[in-house]
Amino acid sequence: MVKHRAFNGDRFLDKFQGQEAILAAYVESWGTGLDVDAADLDITGFKQFLLTGTGSSKNEFMEGLYRAYDLATDRGYEDLIAACRDLKYCPDPSGRLPVECLSLKVRTENEAAFNLAYDRCALQKAERFTVFRGQPGRTIEDPVGATGRLQQRLAEIFKDDKNTDRVLVRHYQEGSYTNFIVYHEKRTQAVLVFQAKRKVAPTVLCPVQQDFISYNSETGQLEIEARFPREETALRRAFAECCFGDAEMFEQPDAWQSFSLSALQEQDFELVVDEGDEAEVIELQCLLPEKTETTMTLKSKDLGGTLNLIALKQLLHNAPIRRLVLKISFADDRRGKRVELTGTNKISFKRATHAENVFRYLRNWRLARV
Repeated sequence: MVKHRAFNGDRFLDKFQGQEAILAAYVESWGTGLDVDAADLDITGFKQFLLTGTGSSKNEFMEGLYRAYDLATDRGYEDLIAACRDLKYCPDPSGRLPVECLSLKVRTENEAAFNLAYDRCALQKAERFTVFRGQPGRTIEDPVGATGRLQQRLAEIFKDDKNTDRVLVRHYQEGSYTNFIVYHEKRTQAVLVFQAKRKVAPTVLCPVQQDFISYNSETGQLEIEARFPREETALRRAFAECCFGDAEMFEQPDAWQSFSLSALQEQDFELVVDEGDEAEVIELQCLLPEKTETTMTLKSKDLGGTLNLIALKQLLHNAPIRRLVLKISFADDRRGKRVELTGTNKISFKRATHAENVFRYLRNWRLARV
């Protein structure tokens, strides 16, 4: 049996006091794949089964439990409710189930709704996107058909590139955004292990990689998160081909000009925010106007004030800015959000909250063109 990842099973399962029927239903859903009688399981027995239980479906059973645990958060609860509403499925008419119970109940009764919620939650955890500018107002006419075409096209690409065609693409609509989650295999890894005395053999691992594509039909903005530039290119071209019939749609130079860091050097630049919000520049890296390609990095809790204080603004006037880091604090989140802009189309920040406001501010400050 494979080694399972650790999770706080006690805390998770203790929330099922009075809801043991949900645990029993989950066990029963695996049929004869588990060596246990669901009718005899209480919470204590369920915990013991996690530790010592057996069955041909035990690994899959554990993975389903882990995924239910992953959604046992405030954000996961909202995504579960939204997914169930979209699919017209009501697992908790009274609205009283704790998120732990709701998550496992949905996983047992409606896997499509659970997968949709899991995809929504996963996309919000993505942090490092490349942004491209497209034509505003252009919509994807058939998202379901486009998803199937995209999955088939990526399978062909990855078959040539990584010798595997195992690809799964799922999508969901959220306002003007069409979001795609792409699951595919990472490059094959081989780990050397002892299989017998004086014998070492490789165990081949093919872990799944998760990439994201998000397209806004109102602005034409395309956002992609991928591990490597080659895979980002594959996703971008395949998306454009399968959704709009034009693989070159985002290849023009103007499509790559999503951000303009030079706005920071303008005399009237100011970080104007809504009442209750705060924003400051905390770091920038610039290329000094020298033949040696010298870069300089400046950091401060309030770099705008620091630059004025030490009269460096004139020095930076003709120095191209390569990277800019902002801290934006919102009225309901005083910890602040770190937003990093690199070059003309790279952005990094935690998107789980206030993503729309971040882009709105960047446009207002003339840092974003999308």
